[in-house]
Amino acid sequence: MKREGLDALLLNRIENVRYSTDFRPVVSMWFQNSYSSFVTSGGDIVVLTVAGDYTRAKHYMPWVDDMRVMHTSGRAEEISMVFRDYVKSGKVGYDQLGLEGFHALRKAAKGVQLVDVGGDIAEERAVKLEGEVAIMREAAKVTEASVRAALKSARPGMREYEIAAEGEYAARKLGAEGMSWSLATFAGPNTGLMTRHDSDRAVKKGEFLILGYATIYKAYNTDITTTTIIGNPTAAQKRVYTATYDAYSAALEATRPGATTLELRDAAEKVVDEYGYSQYSFSRIQPILHGVGVNVYEPPWSPEPGRDEPSAELKPGHVIAIEPCITLEDNLEVGGCRIGETILVTETGYELLTDGKPETHDALYEN
Repeated sequence: MKREGLDALLLNRIENVRYSTDFRPVVSMWFQNSYSSFVTSGGDIVVLTVAGDYTRAKHYMPWVDDMRVMHTSGRAEEISMVFRDYVKSGKVGYDQLGLEGFHALRKAAKGVQLVDVGGDIAEERAVKLEGEVAIMREAAKVTEASVRAALKSARPGMREYEIAAEGEYAARKLGAEGMSWSLATFAGPNTGLMTRHDSDRAVKKGEFLILGYATIYKAYNTDITTTTIIGNPTAAQKRVYTATYDAYSAALEATRPGATTLELRDAAEKVVDEYGYSQYSFSRIQPILHGVGVNVYEPPWSPEPGRDEPSAELKPGHVIAIEPCITLEDNLEVGGCRIGETILVTETGYELLTDGKPETHDALYEN
C-alpha cells in the first residue's frame, strides 16, 4: 500500500478476502460477491459479510474487531460508511468493482479516490511464501487422493458421475473444504469433445477416461489432470497419450526462473506439432498453463489461444499447472487426452507438488 500511496484496500474477490483475513467463504458460485474486507495502511481490518455468515465469522475470527453485515441493496453506502470511519478521504485501492458498483461507490464516498490495483494484488499473491508452499504440499496430497480413488473405482458400466463421487468423497474425508470446480470426469467420445464435466453416461471398455480434479484445502487449490484407459489401449490411443505426455514433459523441462510462459507453451506445442496433432491441440481453445493458489486460476498466465500474450516471466515461488491436451473431435472412437500437474518454480528449476500419473501410464506410453 505504501508503494502505491494508498490509505487502504477494499478487497471484494473471495481469494483476496481469504488471504487478507482468513475468512472462510461458502464454496458456491452463488456467493462470489457476498464478502469484502477493508484493510488500512495502519493495520485496521474490517470484514463485511452477508447476514447468514455473520454469527459464525464473529465467533471464529476474534482477531477482527470490526465485523459488519453487508446487504445486497445499499452496498455502496455501507462501504462508504467504512471509508468514513477509517480514512474519510484519500486513496483506496480495490481489486474488483463492476462498472455500476464503481460509479455507485464513487458517488457515495465523496472525497475518496478509488484506484484499481487488482492486477497488482494478484501478481503479489502469485509468488508464494514458504508457509504457503508448505500448505500446498499438504493440499496436493488431498487432490492426489481424490484422483487415486476415482481411478481405483473406474470400470466399465460405471457412470461418470459415480466415478466423480468417489473422488469427491476421498477428498472430503481428508479435509478438503470443497472442490475447486465440479470434478471433471468424462470418458469415451466426451474426451474427444473435452466435455469438462461428468454426465450419466456409462464408461465403456477401451475408452479414454479424463479426470480434471482440483480441490481446496486450508484455502489453497491444487490441480491434477489425469488420463487413463479403461481396458487396453489401441495403437492410436497410445500415440495420442504419448504425444500429450511428451508435450507436458517438454514444458516441464523448460520450467525455471526467468523462463516465460510463452516459452513453456511453445515447448509443448513444438512436440504436439512434431507428432502431427497441431490442429487437435486444445491450446487453440484454452491456455496451456495457469497459476494456482488461493484461486485455482491466477497469475502467472499463459498466452491466450492464437496469441503470444500475455506472457509472464517465472519467478521462484510461482505455482503453476501445466496441462497440454489433444482432442480428436473428428475421431471420437480414439477420443482425447489431457495431462497436467501442479508445479512449484524453485530457485534452480521446479518441484512437482502433485503426482497424478495413472497405473496405466506404462501401458499407454510408448518410450
